[in-house]
Amino acid sequence: MVESAAVLGVYLLDRHGKRIRVGTLTRDRDRATTFVVDEAYLRNPDRPILSLAWVVPGDEEATRARLAARGDKIGLHGYLPPWFSGLLPEGALRDLVMTEMGPGNHDQFDLLTRLGADLPGAVLATPETGPSASAGPLRLENAQGIDLVRPEGVVKFSLAGVQLKFGALAIGDRLTVPARAGESRCILKVPTPRYPGLPEAEFAAMTLSRMIGVNTADCRLIPTSAIESIPASFLEGGKQAFVADRFDRPGEEQRIHMEDAAQIVGATGERKYTMATYETILNIIRRFSTDWRADVMEGFRRIVADVLIGNGDDHLKNWSFWFPDNREIRLSPAYDIVPTIFYAPNDDLALRFAGTHAFANVTFKRFRRVAEFLKLDPDWIERDMKAVVKKALELWPRACFDLLEQTRANQIVNRLDTLALVQETRR
Repeated sequence: MVESAAVLGVYLLDRHGKRIRVGTLTRDRDRATTFVVDEAYLRNPDRPILSLAWVVPGDEEATRARLAARGDKIGLHGYLPPWFSGLLPEGALRDLVMTEMGPGNHDQFDLLTRLGADLPGAVLATPETGPSASAGPLRLENAQGIDLVRPEGVVKFSLAGVQLKFGALAIGDRLTVPARAGESRCILKVPTPRYPGLPEAEFAAMTLSRMIGVNTADCRLIPTSAIESIPASFLEGGKQAFVADRFDRPGEEQRIHMEDAAQIVGATGERKYTMATYETILNIIRRFSTDWRADVMEGFRRIVADVLIGNGDDHLKNWSFWFPDNREIRLSPAYDIVPTIFYAPNDDLALRFAGTHAFANVTFKRFRRVAEFLKLDPDWIERDMKAVVKKALELWPRACFDLLEQTRANQIVNRLDTLALVQETRR
């Protein structure tokens, strides 16, 4: 049990920094957490979207019922409701946050309390009771008219993913971890001895994907010697780090809301690999995107890129939707594209696609089957995806050797001949 109940106010910020109260997240003495939507938000037909999980397109009454329903807004035994759990960091970054919180019986509510001023997208979670001691050393500072938590330590933000990463700010040709939550404009991924050359591999994969038409987040490599405000021990795994600009932080004190597909379907932890398929994601795009044809085609291109590059970790949390304004819903730029075959040569697709996980077994017939499921012209989809493969065959053999050392470049180029998509295109 915890010492006392605790309450977090949940807000969304619009592009101009205006605060919209969405609801209240409460933890009771038995570590049960409950999210309750505010009546004013519920009754506002022009409300900004918190989650597509609680939206029924074209049906305001059904949307209100989804927002008011309690079943998916409850967490037990120290866990948050699934959507809020999806805001928290995973893996190495979570371990670092827990270390900075100090000894104690910390739960997910404590993590959200600590990192609530700089969550993905435009959501804020701020204490409306005194912060629990179990949230570790922190203090409150007034920003944007409310008291936001400022944790003591390096980590002041929440970024999903198992790799150690930091919210950072570019100042000239150097990169620093900002002192205040909410000021980071890019994501810094530091090198790790466990996966040698990972920053270079991710930059190459992102660049190769962009070359064949995938809309990727802007990214670059930076020498670790140009990074400040991070303990040197975190930078010993290599000479270069990977940096991606945050598309949810387009300018100073500006935020664009976003959420990932795992949050939409309620997948937590390892269920991001098992709870859905790529068809599920494409169908979510088909249902919600305000330019769904363009975004579905973008989704197909990403699947082709995963197959050609050998990216076996494109799970539900690596597909996000963002909301550039109150009426626009789009698939976000792509991120976290990594040739996992460098580290697991027998890797497969993270999610099933038209009945298969195997890279080598993805055929244009499977793309046609998914196109029919989405009520799209199969000939159109096959023709456009063949054009993507042709572009890769034309551009990648040279680009791989510009971006990667010879062994890894050969690994990508040589495996192309083993893939059904390439064999069918050449025929």
